[in-house]
Amino acid sequence: MRSLRRTIILLACLVLLGSACGPALATPSASTAAPLTATLPATPAAIATATEDPPPDLSPRPLVWFAPLPPMPTGPGRMFTGSDDFLELFEADASWSAAAGHLHVFKLYGEWVAYHASDDELRTAVEGIRRLGLALAVEAGPLDPPAECGQGIEGFAGMDEGRLIARRILKAGGRIDLIALDEPLFFASIYDGPKACRWEPARVAAEVGEYIAVMRGLFPQVVVGDTEPLAGASTPAAYTRWLETFRQVNGYDLAFLHMDIDWGRPSWLAQVKSIEDFGRAFGVPVGIIYTGNFQDATDEAWLSIAGERLLRYEGEAGGRPEHVLFQSRHDKPDRALPETETYTFTGFVRTYFEDRSALGLRREGPGANLALQKTARVSNAFGDQVGALAVDGDPGTSWNSGGFPLQWIQIDLGADYDLAEIRLTTAQTPGGNTIHVVYGLGSGTGGKLKQLHIFSGATDDSDVLAFAPAEPLRGIRILRIETTTTPSWVGWREIEVIAAR
Repeated sequence: MRSLRRTIILLACLVLLGSACGPALATPSASTAAPLTATLPATPAAIATATEDPPPDLSPRPLVWFAPLPPMPTGPGRMFTGSDDFLELFEADASWSAAAGHLHVFKLYGEWVAYHASDDELRTAVEGIRRLGLALAVEAGPLDPPAECGQGIEGFAGMDEGRLIARRILKAGGRIDLIALDEPLFFASIYDGPKACRWEPARVAAEVGEYIAVMRGLFPQVVVGDTEPLAGASTPAAYTRWLETFRQVNGYDLAFLHMDIDWGRPSWLAQVKSIEDFGRAFGVPVGIIYTGNFQDATDEAWLSIAGERLLRYEGEAGGRPEHVLFQSRHDKPDRALPETETYTFTGFVRTYFEDRSALGLRREGPGANLALQKTARVSNAFGDQVGALAVDGDPGTSWNSGGFPLQWIQIDLGADYDLAEIRLTTAQTPGGNTIHVVYGLGSGTGGKLKQLHIFSGATDDSDVLAFAPAEPLRGIRILRIETTTTPSWVGWREIEVIAAR
């Protein structure tokens, strides 16, 4: 009887949503359907019982979210497809019970729910999330673009897409427990590129409030917060004012604020910590999205740098985020499973809780990066883009000399080592022909500076230049890289010196 009652209620919900939605949309901005608010039922409480699961417990701190990128079609701005084994996460015998036991929320991308997942795939995901005992969240852009701006810009998916997401989740037998708004303040108010709206924050808050009201008409207990980027022209002050403005306009608070961080900001640690501290005092939980870099070539590289950032924030900066998000918007990691392997996404989650010291970059033994966090001297530094950023293990940051050649950086490894490889990640705009000369000094060079290699050729930003000699370079302590030719200011995203085995 309970199953029959649930089915009847679910069908009623779909009829109500279907009459409002019309046919499924092909793209987020192509809808001409009537606004959903005009056709909502007078008493929407029955919709919340489309599934009879109790409301999720969202009180744990930190509240832990998981959001791997599902397979999606490639296109402009996304030349990759997400985790290959995404759907295997929802199988009854999937090998990640330990990692899943530490999670509270599984977040689905609204674009995948609305346009790319088949009915069977979405049903598999919804049923799997329920079986794991996790709350179901979606990430969605809440704003409707007016005629003069916002078309095709993140955050402006609008009510039509929100309606479609709701309809598909209900059809799959699910319920949306949380909505993470997709960067409405940044893209409606701060962003100043093509088709920018440049709205006042109060207008953004009002439009978001209307979206939330409609979504609560469908899912009365849905919890709605925001995701915003600490990137571009945004500042911590912009986001603390945003929380205040939203409260003033709507009379209630956003349920959370999740920070999507530009790791290339030299001061990101202090800036994120200031937002976290404000949120805790203001009563809005702040979360951190831990990621690798879009250009990382392997799962190991992506997860290692994500771990390094996590350790720096929760260790060096003393961060205590109330929400922790393991999320990818990038090509990596390709593999989410199994949790028993170090460099899978679920393995990363498990390691965070069971052996955090194993996260981050390798510092010892064969294959370790000997240059990591070692002393770096430079010919010049532009502002806070200092030499240490070329040996912090993070290609998202960079040393910038602020000048054209000749410029140099010199790294003291602290002792003589045998070297298997030297890898240089370029920081270069524009691209063009470059020449970089690598010198070494140590017991293996007779105590004299010796030329080890010359990199010469066409390069562009984020290229990786690698020199791996047939035999290890013996007894090297000092490395010096001199740039003699480049069309841009001289700098490096990362310098890696790999220990011989």
